[in-house]
Amino acid sequence: MLVESVQLFQMIQTRMDYLTTRHKLIATNVANADAPDYQTQDLKPFEQAMRGASASAPTLTHASHLDKVAVSREYREDRTADGWELAPSGNNVVLEQEMIKANEIRGAFELSSRVMSKHLQMMTSALNTRS
Repeated sequence: MLVESVQLFQMIQTRMDYLTTRHKLIATNVANADAPDYQTQDLKPFEQAMRGASASAPTLTHASHLDKVAVSREYREDRTADGWELAPSGNNVVLEQEMIKANEIRGAFELSSRVMSKHLQMMTSALNTRS
């Protein structure tokens, strides 16, 4: 069985891809903190992007099976984020705000990787006890 075929791993991979993309945007915001007229960029919240995903209708062979979740890549569409303040140069990057976002991303990435690790440990344990 391939790990990629497990729905939980697909969702975690999608979440990590989202977090990586968002982290790159936050880093770009920080790099342009002194650029005149630069406006901060951010992504839609992950939950909002996934809410728009259309679910396909898989064939269920047993009542206890879970439905498959379709993955949407709508989160790649960035939007102009509202900054806390506007500098006289027209730049609205606030480094404190960007560092808060970066810390949130780090925590979410760590959580996702721990969930994946624990699930892999459970699967390994279950496969090792079958014999």
